[in-house]
Amino acid sequence: MCGGRKAPRMPQHRENRARPADEHAAPQYHPARFAAVMENLVAACCVPTGCHLGEPIHLDDLSSTVKVICNNEHCSMSQYMHKSCFEEWEEAVLTYLRSTGRARSWSEKQRLQNLWTKKGYDLAYKACGCKCSKGHLRKDLDWIPPAATREDKKKKPRRKKNNDKPTLTLNGTSNATVAKSPSNGVPVMRLRSSSMSSTGSGGSPPSSSSEFPPSPTHNKKQSGFFTDAIRERHGSGGLFSRRQDYSSFNTLPWHKINSYNIKMDDEGGSDDIRCFILSTLSANKMSYIPCIVCHAVMNVFDRYPLVDGTLFLSPRQHSKGAVQVRVDERPQYLNAVCMNCLEGWQSRLACRGCGRRWVGQHLILGTMYSYDIFAATPCCEDRLRCSHCHELITSVDRPLQYFSDYSHCISCPHCGTRDYHFVKPLSTYVKV
Repeated sequence: MCGGRKAPRMPQHRENRARPADEHAAPQYHPARFAAVMENLVAACCVPTGCHLGEPIHLDDLSSTVKVICNNEHCSMSQYMHKSCFEEWEEAVLTYLRSTGRARSWSEKQRLQNLWTKKGYDLAYKACGCKCSKGHLRKDLDWIPPAATREDKKKKPRRKKNNDKPTLTLNGTSNATVAKSPSNGVPVMRLRSSSMSSTGSGGSPPSSSSEFPPSPTHNKKQSGFFTDAIRERHGSGGLFSRRQDYSSFNTLPWHKINSYNIKMDDEGGSDDIRCFILSTLSANKMSYIPCIVCHAVMNVFDRYPLVDGTLFLSPRQHSKGAVQVRVDERPQYLNAVCMNCLEGWQSRLACRGCGRRWVGQHLILGTMYSYDIFAATPCCEDRLRCSHCHELITSVDRPLQYFSDYSHCISCPHCGTRDYHFVKPLSTYVKV
């Protein structure tokens, strides 16, 4: 009924760090707000032992930084450390690991290899306390610092020869690159790393937090996820329009108008997700996609942010407007939710079983998730029951390790039916 390899992970499923005073209102801001905020992105080094460089981290130049994840959903720290600060802090964590449990018998090489995996982190997480005092830090193993620096961006590009044409290639992992000829100025790009969702196989320490680590990125044969969908950069034939400005995002709270909450083209992200989305819609002659909640039509643009909302893949077709695709030989559907519904301004959904509201304010706008965003955060036992015998498969108190695990095809331990049991239809929600 279902099978195939696990698709590579997309942007991180994050909890929102702050909320406006009226979470359902759509506040207005000056049109220049977006550009002003985007040009001044800095963050403090979040190393728990104290930054020994005494310098801020520029979010437009992360080439010498390390990204970490706190399991406290309300953490307000930056999630970035200077590389030298991280290495000093990591050594302190390794010192703790040397005297803990079965790690005492490991070699130094094994300790270093296992530290940020589940095997080692479960033993060392107590030494990884965050500066927020309510969570523990874990290295984001999937995140790759961009190679380009702010100084590189200022360099004048070389003249492009008439016969130089960039070609999109895959390097065998989810971090696809854009190949270029020697005289071509097209830079090597990376995926927006697990800004989700994102650690290798790291496990989280016991916590009451609803946030858990992202799906691991496997290194073998993952290029198949986008291989069939990748086309030339201009293969859409002008079907998709170019954004004239970012005024549609001025309704967002000011603290969300940044490249952390909105997927931007110039952040060093990989081009393959964009090509996958545009080529899929182009094949269906669609330059727009409807919101599955309120059915409002969203224009699809040729550059990030691609839509005024977010896209996601699901084994379930949540609406007639969802587009069918094949991912690792499995049928999936490209669904979309508009910004108004994510923020709760247009339509608000509540679970029919427990009455709890579904919240999408923490999702990244303008990009795509590789799993069902509704299934990723089950609110009650009704969302964890077998779709055939309706017996409980797992408990809400025992969350699965990764957000995408809830979108996988599994067998019911009671009746043996193999299905996407946790991916429920939208009819299990009611509009409030």
